[in-house]
Amino acid sequence: MVDSKPRVALMYGHWGQNIGNAFFNIGGRWILDQMFPDAHIFEIQDQPGYRTFNRKRNGNPKNDLGLLKHLEADYVVLQGPMLTETFGALWEDTFQILHARGTKVILLSAAFFHYTEKEIAAALSVLEKYPPAIISTRDRQSYEIIKDAAEHTYAGIDSAFFVPKAYEPPRLDLGPYITLNFDQYPEPDITLAKPGFLKGQSFDSSFEFLNRDWGLAAPSFQTKMSKAGQWQCYLGAFADFRNLPADMDGLKVVRPEHRVNPDMVWKIYRQPNGLCSDEPYTYFTIYSQTELTLSDRVHACVMSLAYGRPAMLFHPTPRGHIFERVGMEAIRDKPVKLDPTYLESERQAELAFLRNAVATEQPDEQQAAA
Repeated sequence: MVDSKPRVALMYGHWGQNIGNAFFNIGGRWILDQMFPDAHIFEIQDQPGYRTFNRKRNGNPKNDLGLLKHLEADYVVLQGPMLTETFGALWEDTFQILHARGTKVILLSAAFFHYTEKEIAAALSVLEKYPPAIISTRDRQSYEIIKDAAEHTYAGIDSAFFVPKAYEPPRLDLGPYITLNFDQYPEPDITLAKPGFLKGQSFDSSFEFLNRDWGLAAPSFQTKMSKAGQWQCYLGAFADFRNLPADMDGLKVVRPEHRVNPDMVWKIYRQPNGLCSDEPYTYFTIYSQTELTLSDRVHACVMSLAYGRPAMLFHPTPRGHIFERVGMEAIRDKPVKLDPTYLESERQAELAFLRNAVATEQPDEQQAAA
């Protein structure tokens, strides 16, 4: 008897260089379980060309096995901001082979990275040659650009917003704590006072939250180095000799690091209460119970919001469009919190679209299998 269950391959990995990838990987797996309740779903490596020190413009490494070209799958699922200038170099030859086999491509939580004209042209060039079966984006801007690139398209939300459906963290007895997660930009010096006590003082950022006035000032040298580029920001971090507090006004300070590889112990544990792991569940536990997350990492904020906790983003990246999609445009100005009822309605609306799209795609396959 021929097994007619669809085989669905989810592209996975590169957690060590950015654990935020795991956040939408795991949320995406939960989504696929709802889309394909009777399928064989398996995770497999993403393209090796995404590794930190690879020159992505040259595509995947010369001697790479090219494992994804040999997949026996009915669907392959890509996630995240893969629509870059290097999208063709990394994916076009693989798409060509998968297309010839009849394998269908799903872009889930899809997005651009810089949203430049070159990036858009490069991505559309591939999608026009090898149209995906289904596209669900994670921001409105990406949707408007690629909404005609597949038969079934939807302006969805980031897959990481689905993680609380997949994982319930253990409880912690840390007491009230805030989470400060800064990678490219330096952690700001923070002054806390009773409401009104900081009035008239100058800060880079200020707001009232948790019945306190917050005044944030970023160190000038480290900020300058951060704006100069990726390697310069780590040079700035190496030259950061501040002794930052373990607690502030009754709030413990927890400092997660999202980059495990390359391993920078000198940075991860330079300040008190550092935390780092090569698996994502530790981070889900921290972000799910924090009183507030301040971070320059998009997915640190996404995960906090997904678990109903407040967050504020300190990065100008256009990847922050994912917050606009869920009505959190103010996230760079002050701490924001996502209404759980609204979030659940967005999850269910996306799932309804995806289930319907799959049902529309599958009748011919099921008839052929019979």
